[in-house]
Amino acid sequence: MFSGQSSHAEPIGHAWLEMGHELKVFAPKGLDMALLHGPDEPFVRRCFVQDVWGQRENKDYFFDPKPYLEEDYEIFLMEMAYLMPMPEMLEIFPQIRRKAKTVLVVHETGLPPDPDWYKFEWDAIVCFDTRYKAFMSQAFPEEKIVIIPYPCHPPLCGNKKQARIGLGLPLDKKIVFAYGFNILHNHVELFPVMERLSKDYPVLLFLLTHHDWTKVEPKPGFLMLRDEMPGNEKLYTYLHACDSYINYVGGTEFKIQGVGVSSSVAACLCAGRPILVPSYCNFFDLSGSEVIKYNDLQELEQRLRDIFEDAGYVKESLAAAEEYATRNSGFEIAKQFIGLFNKILGKSLYPARASYP
Repeated sequence: MFSGQSSHAEPIGHAWLEMGHELKVFAPKGLDMALLHGPDEPFVRRCFVQDVWGQRENKDYFFDPKPYLEEDYEIFLMEMAYLMPMPEMLEIFPQIRRKAKTVLVVHETGLPPDPDWYKFEWDAIVCFDTRYKAFMSQAFPEEKIVIIPYPCHPPLCGNKKQARIGLGLPLDKKIVFAYGFNILHNHVELFPVMERLSKDYPVLLFLLTHHDWTKVEPKPGFLMLRDEMPGNEKLYTYLHACDSYINYVGGTEFKIQGVGVSSSVAACLCAGRPILVPSYCNFFDLSGSEVIKYNDLQELEQRLRDIFEDAGYVKESLAAAEEYATRNSGFEIAKQFIGLFNKILGKSLYPARASYP
């Protein structure tokens, strides 16, 4: 589990390497380090601290311009400029532009208030869908704005029984799975739903969280908690072990302003398990039948019953998810970026392999 930026960049970057391209990553330190599994790859340079949550005021805040100025590259791609050290980046940006074409990937949910954000000159701006393009067109020339969807991991199915045995999960339960930060308090609203479902099914609400909520009492009999932040491979094993994955946003919770895309759903679409998402959250405004939407807790309960009973529309959703994840896999999205790079460079980058070996 990673941030939205790293979840976007990782599958694309690895696809470029598979194609035969060279990759250099200038990455932050600090905020994401707790989520990393294993050492950095050789092409990663950690040369700044993200300017977020007051980091600029911290004594360990830093920005190292050397990698940007000394490394050789043709394309400079920045993800979510609003979290970058913008004053320092603006100072060296003319030197970057002298040796490379510049591309911005927009993760921002709307136009930021910081005037520095508008001072960068981009050769191209990448948005995930038409909602992003609509607000970006208010600040930048529309001809520079390109829509390239958020990448998914390619379909990866697994055996439910084997996954449960490997993870030490019960074989006789209907497992509803969720994960993320502060996941327990976000999902307390689901407890009455699970209580009702447990009268008709051997249901288990399995929450995987980064924070230690395992000591919470009293713990309902249908609830299982694990304090873990797994890498992608183990996350897929958890998904394979479950009957459904729920991306829950409480109806009374703070609603994110602007637009958004769920990196968690993009990662989980490939696992071959039905995904439940709230229709009232703007992170799923453009989602189609590849996810199963619910309007409220009553409808969520019925959706879960339908999943447990293998309803026809659930099977249709799984087929749509597989098609969507295949069409928007990291490799396919990486090829779209290469097409954009070729256009703004006015030449073709050296040939890349057409598919994975």
